[in-house]
Amino acid sequence: MANIMLLVTAITILLATRNTEGAQVPAMFVFGDSLVDPGNNNDLLTVAKANYYPNGIDFAIGTTGRYCNGGTVVDHLGNLLGLPLIPPFNSPTTTGSNILRGVNYGSAASGILWDTGLIYGDVFTLDEQIQNLKITLQQLHLLLGNGTADFLARSLFFVGMGANDYINNYLHPLPRKSRKYTAVAFSQLLIQEYRRQLEDLHDLGARKILVAGVPPLGCTPNQIGGSNDSRGECIRSSNSLAVQFNSQVKLLVHQLNTTLPGSSFLFWDTYSLIHNIIDNYLLYGDPLLLYLSTSVLLLLLLLLLLFRRVSFACWLSDDSWVIAGFKYPNKACCGVGRSKGQVMCLPLLPLECRNRSEYIFWDPYHATDALNAIAAKDAYQGTLHLTFPMNVEQLVRS
Repeated sequence: MANIMLLVTAITILLATRNTEGAQVPAMFVFGDSLVDPGNNNDLLTVAKANYYPNGIDFAIGTTGRYCNGGTVVDHLGNLLGLPLIPPFNSPTTTGSNILRGVNYGSAASGILWDTGLIYGDVFTLDEQIQNLKITLQQLHLLLGNGTADFLARSLFFVGMGANDYINNYLHPLPRKSRKYTAVAFSQLLIQEYRRQLEDLHDLGARKILVAGVPPLGCTPNQIGGSNDSRGECIRSSNSLAVQFNSQVKLLVHQLNTTLPGSSFLFWDTYSLIHNIIDNYLLYGDPLLLYLSTSVLLLLLLLLLLFRRVSFACWLSDDSWVIAGFKYPNKACCGVGRSKGQVMCLPLLPLECRNRSEYIFWDPYHATDALNAIAAKDAYQGTLHLTFPMNVEQLVRS
């Protein structure tokens, strides 16, 4: 009987190796909110779900529950790592050999705190996502036996939490946490819980952990559209909360790298990345179109020098010549209201944006596939300025 079990384990490990042949990590395990949720909320009693059109309009497998027109940032990151799409935990097919490439536990509206997102119904909080990981680990032990620890140690763990703790908790009028806590005290509460949760992941076997910071909360179409500022600028008060939280998370990552030897925690500064893209939106977009746009610009400049035509200079001073890069930095592609940020993207609403790659935001809160692709590449091979103390490519090779 023991020999049969050893044979089954060996075959399973061989299948796992073949399934991830060419991949830089054996698997990726994802924890987070709606920015990474692949459909875990679909069958929950909650309004925080996106399993309807036009979500997924540009995605290869259509509508899945992702808050995006295409792939999420972890979909693109997984692709860069050579992995297939990571299956949602709450799917009946995520079992057996299907978990050998990893599992996505992300849940829309969820947060670090247990009560974040409850105003919308059921969610998988970060603590519950970690409990779900334990269920997966029981299955992995049956599949891999003594090889489970090494499998987990070589896998990538992605954790992106905190945004909803502000948007759907601290800043929301119903929980009214802002009346109970100062901004500093609330940030300290989050970090206290976050430390425990990240240490729990380490205790369960995680060794390579990418911790994503909170993006610029005040730059979403929802925040901008709900303000009285007619200029469409980011809301500084909301952004300051994100900056404060991120600075504490970066410090926490440094501390965990010191106190938990043998593990590598990486902090990814999504705030600076996305804010820079918003500020310089014309410089970002589809790489091929950006190359063509640059070529056209150089040609026009050459003609300008040769013929010294004023008309060329006048044309170049207008944004209308740009054929690459984003065109709408603070307006959602799908939604209703000012900046299309006051009502979520719904099936009954007309989808007027035919070229989704021109938009940074898909809906009032979430990024487009185009932005997610840029962000994933930054996490994978970004500089020390945005990924501390290394990027993902370096992390998985360490």
